[in-house]
Amino acid sequence: MNKQLLKTTLALTIGFSTLGMTQATFQPITVEAATTNVQNNDQAVAAKAEQLIQTGKSLIGKATYSNTEYKPTYPYKFSCASFLMYIFEKNGVDLATYNENYMIQQGTAVAKNQLQKGDLLFFKSKTTGTDPDHVGMYIGDNKIIHMADSKQNIVISDLSSKPYYTQNYVGARRVLPTLLSANPATKGDTIVQNAYTYKNKVTISSTNSEQNLRFTAPGFVEYVYRKSGVQLGTTNLKEQMNLGTTVSRANLKKGDLVFFGSSKGSKTPSLVGIYMGDHRIMVPNSDGIITRVLMVDYYNERYITAKRVTSVNSTPPVSSSTAAADKIVTTATGLMGKAKFGYSYDEKSLTFTSAGFTYYVYKQHGIDLKDKLASRQALVGTAVQKTQLQKGDLLLFSTNNGGKQITQTGIYIGGNQYISMTSNNVVKQSINSTWAKQNYVSARRVIK
Repeated sequence: MNKQLLKTTLALTIGFSTLGMTQATFQPITVEAATTNVQNNDQAVAAKAEQLIQTGKSLIGKATYSNTEYKPTYPYKFSCASFLMYIFEKNGVDLATYNENYMIQQGTAVAKNQLQKGDLLFFKSKTTGTDPDHVGMYIGDNKIIHMADSKQNIVISDLSSKPYYTQNYVGARRVLPTLLSANPATKGDTIVQNAYTYKNKVTISSTNSEQNLRFTAPGFVEYVYRKSGVQLGTTNLKEQMNLGTTVSRANLKKGDLVFFGSSKGSKTPSLVGIYMGDHRIMVPNSDGIITRVLMVDYYNERYITAKRVTSVNSTPPVSSSTAAADKIVTTATGLMGKAKFGYSYDEKSLTFTSAGFTYYVYKQHGIDLKDKLASRQALVGTAVQKTQLQKGDLLLFSTNNGGKQITQTGIYIGGNQYISMTSNNVVKQSINSTWAKQNYVSARRVIK
């Protein structure tokens, strides 16, 4: 084995070990008819199936079989399951696994005489074990497309052409209806769609910065749900686990929050994920934002609980102009490195006190805070709860660790971050910092 292949094989082996890709117990499927499509998305399913078929056919002659290497660029290398994972993913559908043992647990069982394009078909030729060892996708006319073996690679086969397909057939699963959005979309569908929208745009960090799309894991969750009209009101992992209502693992729905411990049996959450439907979860962690299936040993063994939060403050607060808030935040952050702290108000030299800074920023957008004293600015606008903060809200602080006398101001910029003028000039800070928690007094919505 050459060094490069050894390196690739080792990397893949480590990946399988990390993901807990162990064998799942499989029971043969026996059904009399196709499960009714309760998603009401038949047209979308049919269109998506055609896309999957075209993508699969386009790879014929370009990909080779490998059960030790996954290469999603030319020259492609796939196993039977990773081939299907790839073509689904290329068409915006996430199976979240390249293991046929987990694929066979997704979707709904369908009888062989009721097959539809896009259904997954499973086979078992090995005499040991109980798990399927091959998977293909139905493309109509009694045919499947599949990564067959190292001699044939990707082929289209008639299910009646060889004894293999009749003697080793195990069952079929219809996955597209539940992997796609319902029609009309549910709140859970909206959460899932937004999670995928931000998945590759967000960076997981130790702090939250909405402006830079950098979040902690629970910060990412809070952001996705807020964008979906659900106000969680916290980026604290333990607090999120106390939200909503507890649901059993057997009754999970899209949009539920799932919590995991750092070790087997632990009841203290160390990880939160978004349930994406069909056993799939999206998990933000130190490695980024990944999708997996709950059956993977790592998550299966560390599962703590799930919470349904889609009704938690599900009616979004009445929003001020988002455009105005964005402009205010842009102006405030644009003064970093330019404005300086001083016990006077001088627009020419950009010298301000804390309240002078907020007075100046809002003034640039036609909002009059009436005064350059923090205690007077606290009388402008309308009061807003800390859990309902929106970008552009005026924050009011004391400076004596818990007092109620308002002496300092800031501007909420989203993602539990605010910007203010301090003795260190203009800085961004976390609203969850020790100082901010001790000195936070109230907030005002001043954008009309």
